[in-house]
Amino acid sequence: MRLDYRLLAAAIVPLLVVWWVPPWADVVLGEGLAAAAIFVSSVAILEEVIFRGAIQSWLLARPKFQIKLSGLSRANWLTSTLFVVAHLWQHPVQLAPGYLAVSLLFGYFRERYRGITVPLILHVHYNLMLLLLPALSH
Repeated sequence: MRLDYRLLAAAIVPLLVVWWVPPWADVVLGEGLAAAAIFVSSVAILEEVIFRGAIQSWLLARPKFQIKLSGLSRANWLTSTLFVVAHLWQHPVQLAPGYLAVSLLFGYFRERYRGITVPLILHVHYNLMLLLLPALSH
């Protein structure tokens, strides 16, 4: 099995950007670390099933959404836009570019690996890192 350097780079990203993410761990950690880990994991799983598993998969079944724009499918761009919109009701609008970038990354790996397992693992990893790293640094 060959090492996927793109996937390795994607796994490292949270370590590089966690310092620019607004603190949200205190709110999530209110019920304890174990409850917080379960919460961020279950949210990631639910979002991946909906966005990459249902929406992006449905769009990819249509040839016009398979067309690439800047190296990414239209299906990925539309799914990621919906992902951002779904997060704006609860998060500041200035985080939208970050949500878009992360969602495009998850969508890229959904298509690269032809399923949601890899983006799901990445999403759980991202959420846990964004929860744990700031909490451990205080």
